[in-house]
Amino acid sequence: MISLSDPQFDIFESRKQVNLFLAGQGSGKTHLAGVISYLYLQSFPRMRGLIAANTYAQLTRSTLFRIREVWKQEFGVTEWDDKKKTGHYVVGKRPPKHFTTFYEFDSYNNIMSFSWGAVVYIGSLDNYKALDGMEICWAMLDETKDTKEVAVKEVIVGRLRQQGMYVNERGELVGDPTPEPFNPLYIFTSPAKVPWINEWFSLDQVQDEIKRTIYTPPKYFRREAGNKLVTISATHLNGHNLPSNYISNQFANINIDKHGMLIFGDPFSRTGGEFYKQFDRSKHVGKYAHRYDPKLPLHLSFDQNAIPYNTLTIHQQYGTTDVQLAEICLENPNNSTSKVCAAFLKSKFGQHEGGLFIYGDPSGKKRDTRSEEGTNDYSIILKELARLHPQNRVATKAPPVAVRGQWITAVHEKQLDGLEFLIDESCVHTIGDYIYLKEAPDGTKLKEEVKDENTGIRYEKFGHTSDANDYYYTSAFKEQWRRFHKPAPVLIDSLPSAGRVRANSY
Repeated sequence: MISLSDPQFDIFESRKQVNLFLAGQGSGKTHLAGVISYLYLQSFPRMRGLIAANTYAQLTRSTLFRIREVWKQEFGVTEWDDKKKTGHYVVGKRPPKHFTTFYEFDSYNNIMSFSWGAVVYIGSLDNYKALDGMEICWAMLDETKDTKEVAVKEVIVGRLRQQGMYVNERGELVGDPTPEPFNPLYIFTSPAKVPWINEWFSLDQVQDEIKRTIYTPPKYFRREAGNKLVTISATHLNGHNLPSNYISNQFANINIDKHGMLIFGDPFSRTGGEFYKQFDRSKHVGKYAHRYDPKLPLHLSFDQNAIPYNTLTIHQQYGTTDVQLAEICLENPNNSTSKVCAAFLKSKFGQHEGGLFIYGDPSGKKRDTRSEEGTNDYSIILKELARLHPQNRVATKAPPVAVRGQWITAVHEKQLDGLEFLIDESCVHTIGDYIYLKEAPDGTKLKEEVKDENTGIRYEKFGHTSDANDYYYTSAFKEQWRRFHKPAPVLIDSLPSAGRVRANSY
């Protein structure tokens, strides 16, 4: 049995408005949802709740199936049987006359009604617009890793406004009005590399702490920030409710790259298919901004996409170690090349004395249609930064995407040719690129488009800062890049009758 006294489930006691429970397979996420939902339904029957999953099939076959099992096993609450005249709730139909009712609905479709008057809406988040308009006190979402950001943050959070549950000065839930209304949202999901969830709960900022904790069960990660709580735990913490060989079988049957995600609950574990396969935040990200030396050259690399932002990455070299010191990513209405340059000049680098080298997307050499005739992005850059005496090192054409990805992966993995590419922790867009960007079937970057729900504009969320870095790395370290991309031919022995033939060595 899973108890609310188990330490990883103090999520219920936190009294935070938004609660995230990330955990490995078999960790009891849905069981916990069943326990908490029953306590709200029983203690606050006039408060309407919501239980939702990503799809209707998932809702009915997994989420509700398990939650209803919990209600039955733990609390003796069963579905009403009209023939036996026993049970405590009905689903999708008008409740029996002997049920207490606080609300009358024109339709009871997707509504569960309980004998003591409580009601809970059920729904799927793939059709989240159908949930718009309802007013609820609490909500529980299952497997939200597959759900659209707008469905949770705009629709569900916006519906959490029914008044009637409060937190008193002792942290107790009460029905009497106090200064602190309570409308909690609970998100139960197995982990995945979901940018909006990680960003919403600021998990990127504590990635190292998460990894230090969750891989040594029974330790688990817990963090409160503002009105949010996140709890991350390994399957091991629910081991007493699982078959004795469950976890060992998981280790044996799951691909080793997915052990972190599916067993330990790691939201940053490699899932397979990453473009930068060997990027490791614990190795390649740190506090490096202090290494800035005004007497050494700065290397600036541009990527001129306007949406989601116009990009500049800023680097310095210390021997064969390159450090990305900063990034400038300006969104609309400041997403122009000239405004990026202005932001650079206003930064701590604006009075730089050690020289400036310019890199970036070769397509920026074409005329910029947003500017006057005869100009392009790089003529604008050279003009705007003229007082720092920039030198143009933009390549004539972009390096092949798949091969440059392989090269950077080799550098990340084994410091190929002694190279080391490091990134300051402030470069959140760049770090996000290296963590979340996927590989397309042809080995290039899979630049998936997302749609802005407010403007309707579709854009590529990831790939821009890493593109800027790719252009820079392959130009600034061109000899190392050339050796990888076009290795020198060598002679090898073939059959005696064939003499000596030429072959490429990789």
